[in-house]
Amino acid sequence: MHKQNFMFRTTITLAACLAISAGWSQSVTVTEAVTLAFANRPAIAAARADLEQAKRQARASSAYPSTVLGLGLSSRADLGATDQDLYISQPLDVFGRTSASREQAKASVAVAEADFRQTLVNVQTEVLNRYFETAVAQRYADVSAELLVLAESLYKATSRRFEEGKIPEVQLTRAKIELDLARQAAALRRASLAASQRLFQSTLGTPELPLTETLAELQPLATPTLEDRPELVSLASQVLAAQANQSSARRSRLPEVELVGLRSPWRGGRTEYGARIQLTMALWDHGRGRDEELASARQADAARSRLAEARAKAQAELDALDIERSAAADQLASILSIQVSARSLVEKSQRGYSEGVGTLIDVLEATRSLREIEQQLAEARLNLNLIEVRRYELAGVLLGGVN
Repeated sequence: MHKQNFMFRTTITLAACLAISAGWSQSVTVTEAVTLAFANRPAIAAARADLEQAKRQARASSAYPSTVLGLGLSSRADLGATDQDLYISQPLDVFGRTSASREQAKASVAVAEADFRQTLVNVQTEVLNRYFETAVAQRYADVSAELLVLAESLYKATSRRFEEGKIPEVQLTRAKIELDLARQAAALRRASLAASQRLFQSTLGTPELPLTETLAELQPLATPTLEDRPELVSLASQVLAAQANQSSARRSRLPEVELVGLRSPWRGGRTEYGARIQLTMALWDHGRGRDEELASARQADAARSRLAEARAKAQAELDALDIERSAAADQLASILSIQVSARSLVEKSQRGYSEGVGTLIDVLEATRSLREIEQQLAEARLNLNLIEVRRYELAGVLLGGVN
């Protein structure tokens, strides 16, 4: 518990120093980072505009047939004057053309909504990947800073023992080399952290960069399903759209009915009004309507096949990720237990060397082992988080709120 508290205080202190020096705001959770991206990324605004355009277009294409007003006047009473000098015409949807158009529009909106959700999922995946990559870069920087402190302490102890004549100069040189290597590693990690933070900032679309939580973990999905996966929703909507197209093609061969209100010609002796029902049908369309209907049927069959294959592949990948996640969780737990022993070994070897009991080699080997374990721990945590990010992506689960 003492070691964990020490690690926590060290991480917080380093993060606070970085935040003060760079002028960054306080740390954000993974959900807050995704919400920021949803609110600020131009890609989300563009996708939202595309969705609104699709909804407007759907409403326009599924509207009831327009009422038409006709108004005409001839220069001569015996030429061009008809009972359609003034008329109102209203097509009647007796055979369901409008309802078929509405079904087509509904399916097109469902596809557009799935595309919008896919954009959200893509942005979320990008943000989460960058979030955890930045978090592990921060952890690498923290570890390098801690190892630099150890190297400086080792060099001071070695210098003191060399001045006392207890060790040869070669050990002092070795300690100086380790110190220089630790400084170089710390500088490299700081540069890598700055690069990761810049990329993370670009995924948020914000002028300021909030800090990530270096030990953050993504909440595991208990029982992920594929019901909200945008790709599958889009394919299912394409099946419905093809079925609606098939119905529309079938009804296009049916007669058209129109109700017309008429007035007698302007130059007539007496004004009279009347109504007319007009039925129009195609006697022979040379197979066009039938081919359109069959084409839509084949389109629906193809969409169903693509949906079945995509669902099977996504389910297989989910199952594979479950296996990988279980192994990654076990690895992380194992490395965490090893880390405690490695830190204790470094402290004991350094204390023993300062007291003249241990050797420089003991300290160097213990420190090198700790460095490797800390790196493995960060990589294991990153791997587990990235697996979980992929599970979220496959299931189409969103973290951030969307206005």
